[in-house]
Amino acid sequence: MAHQPIATENLQLGLSATALPLPTWNIDHEVWCLAVSPDGARVAVGHKYSLAMYDSYTGDKIFDRDAYVSYITSVAFSPDGQLVTSCGIAGIVVWDPVTGHGKTSSGGHTEQTMEIKFSHNGRLLISCGHDRTIRLWDPVEVKETADSPIHTQDKASFIAPSPDGTKVVAGCCGGLIEIYSTGAWQRLYTLNGGDISGSKVIFSPDSQRIFVMGEHSVSVWDITATPTIVLSIDIPNPRPYVNYALSPDGKYLASGSDKVIDIWNTTTGLLHKRFLHAYQGAEFCEVAYFPNGKHLISGTSNDKTIKLWDVSGSGEQVEPPNVESESISIVTLVDVISSLRLRGCRDMTSQIDATTGGDYPISSGGFGDIYRCKLRNGTEVAVKTVRLYVGSGDQDKKHLKHAAQELYAWSKCKHPNVQPLLGLAMFRGQVGMVAEWESHGSMPEYIERHPDVDRVVISRQISEGLAYLHTSGVVHGDLKGANVLVSRDGVPRLADFGNAKLQEYTLKFTKTSTKETMSSRWAAPELYEGALCCFETDIYALGMTILEAITGEVPWPQQTERFVLFAVSIRKEHPERPEIYIPTYSEHGDALWNLLMGCWESDASKRPTAEVVKSLMGHITREGLRSVEVEMADVEMI
Repeated sequence: MAHQPIATENLQLGLSATALPLPTWNIDHEVWCLAVSPDGARVAVGHKYSLAMYDSYTGDKIFDRDAYVSYITSVAFSPDGQLVTSCGIAGIVVWDPVTGHGKTSSGGHTEQTMEIKFSHNGRLLISCGHDRTIRLWDPVEVKETADSPIHTQDKASFIAPSPDGTKVVAGCCGGLIEIYSTGAWQRLYTLNGGDISGSKVIFSPDSQRIFVMGEHSVSVWDITATPTIVLSIDIPNPRPYVNYALSPDGKYLASGSDKVIDIWNTTTGLLHKRFLHAYQGAEFCEVAYFPNGKHLISGTSNDKTIKLWDVSGSGEQVEPPNVESESISIVTLVDVISSLRLRGCRDMTSQIDATTGGDYPISSGGFGDIYRCKLRNGTEVAVKTVRLYVGSGDQDKKHLKHAAQELYAWSKCKHPNVQPLLGLAMFRGQVGMVAEWESHGSMPEYIERHPDVDRVVISRQISEGLAYLHTSGVVHGDLKGANVLVSRDGVPRLADFGNAKLQEYTLKFTKTSTKETMSSRWAAPELYEGALCCFETDIYALGMTILEAITGEVPWPQQTERFVLFAVSIRKEHPERPEIYIPTYSEHGDALWNLLMGCWESDASKRPTAEVVKSLMGHITREGLRSVEVEMADVEMI
């Protein structure tokens, strides 16, 4: 079949043919399907066996979870962004986009699930599959509703709920397009002319039109009465696989193929722009619009990159504003949140259910309080408020900006042994840092409940977390067992790091701050003399925290705080060797004890770095700390 020369809009094509993408993300997996969150802050990517979540401002991976369902075919966010769903051969999964926790379906489609979407209000999940059914799900329980299943005439490959909630359209094999009413879930119309293997269908924002993707064209149907084709967009030189996305205002349709991304005018049917995406060896190109309609995201099944495109102008790169820029004005606490949001930090103010926080914090520190709260989707989180004083002077504004920089630095820390910052929020008049609520509690609590846990492994992981922080230029400032939280998987995570640095911008300028109490049993001797927290004081505390992990007791367990202060600051002493836990006559006992004594050197310059501690801990094992029997003749009697 011969195709006519492509019709274009004269003004834009030449300019856009060489358009540059926005910053490209290098990822470690292929892209099978993708979706952008309603606020544009996150991008969900399905790739064969896993679901990955990315920060759309920075390209940083937030999590990558096993999808439970092989070969992910579809991914979608709920309208409020509180949930994300995916489907594949074995069923569907509903995810928390913040924590990555997933819940799988039981039962459902008896053949491959092809596509899944949320209803207009997010109260239903609607899926379709090759078992010739449409299925309806409760998104919280991930169970089928009473109206499910709905039987289609052929294998259903694509599903589209209308924005007004009144209809659902299924693209089925054999070129069939089936339109259903959501009132009684009855079939209203069956249209012909779709792709023989099943057509992707997209609703217009006003729910009056549907876009049906055929083999050589896109048919636009008016479905306000008897369905009628009102426009046909011819696709020249059609490729085997083409993916489509409609702009939020419905004015443009993007198509991604093996070589190009085309933007079509949905009023005229003419080509509006063309982007040569330059993916290598791509069979198809997944595309999705951002909520602002100005940017498009793309990815392919074999080129491990994600690209962002400016489809509103010439495609020039757009970088997020720098929080340190003089053009960014930070004079209020809300400005702190706003500036960090521009740098990719998530603003979770609207997601926190403030009524769940209780009247009083569960704990208070020198410059903040910690509340146990829930997000509106039920996820438990910890909200740590930071008492930042807002004054009218230039110095006060400068300190707010410095505090924002410190919070930003923490938000960039991503390591298995460092508690991740999920986002920031305005909470009860203060800036709040939002993190997962660790159900296992702190390291001492976890060890008390699980006395047989490998404490050497825990110590090694704590060392790895601190080494990462130091490599990132972050001083912990209050390392101790209570500030090491244990994840649901039993992995220790350093929490409350950076307090010492932020303290410079809070305590001195906060009118209501409380007195900071030094963690004396973990504190280096120079801290008693007024020194500031630094990498070396962290190492001293790391030694004490390892001792705490190995013994299951705080340092100096039999001594008073006053005794500890005198012993450390005046006598420069350290705890006695606990022979029960670090036996002299054991393979690794001396190595561990010498390492700890090195951490406790009174001369801070002689202490090892966190990298050295991490490396040496890698050679110590639980088995190596077991006492070995020796002949008395081998023991030197003094």
